[in-house]
Amino acid sequence: MPILSPLEELLGSFSMSDITIGRLCRHAGVSRSTFYRQYSSLDEALDHLFQSVVGEMVGAGEPWLSGESPKVEPHLRAVYRAYLNHGPLMRAVADAELGDLKATSQHYRDMMAMWDEAVGRRIQESYPWVEKPDMVAHALNAAGERIMYYDFGAGTDHVSDDEFQATVQVMYKMWCSSLDITPGAETRVG
Repeated sequence: MPILSPLEELLGSFSMSDITIGRLCRHAGVSRSTFYRQYSSLDEALDHLFQSVVGEMVGAGEPWLSGESPKVEPHLRAVYRAYLNHGPLMRAVADAELGDLKATSQHYRDMMAMWDEAVGRRIQESYPWVEKPDMVAHALNAAGERIMYYDFGAGTDHVSDDEFQATVQVMYKMWCSSLDITPGAETRVG
């Protein structure tokens, strides 16, 4: 869509409250009527963009979530990379949780609930010794969400590869500790 990439670009420089349909159309080089043929509001365009990124993140995490891959670290790396690649968008959507972007706010909450459920199910299936897998999934996802928001929300231009690697390793160690598995081998510690 000719509107979505320019919208994501604008989010790297402006808060959602500073982006107007006029500003977006000028940046995208399209008319307002072109915008309104595709979307009824900025909220709808933002939500459509967000949904495509959620699909990308789910695809990145699918090998671990489905049990196809037993390794946690590549799952985290792929999901965090997708977040980093769309950091300003993801930060805007997280911030919409507090604002007036009703549809986006609801879809953000739905995405986090879906992620908690998928991770909780995977923990329950593959790490049966973990007590309260749903609570552990929620805690790990909430920690990851906050770290990604603060560390990756500004986007790829503001995060070095070393910083990205360090963040992934910190989170990986947290996951291993919570799942009671040995880093690297990913077998049960006890």
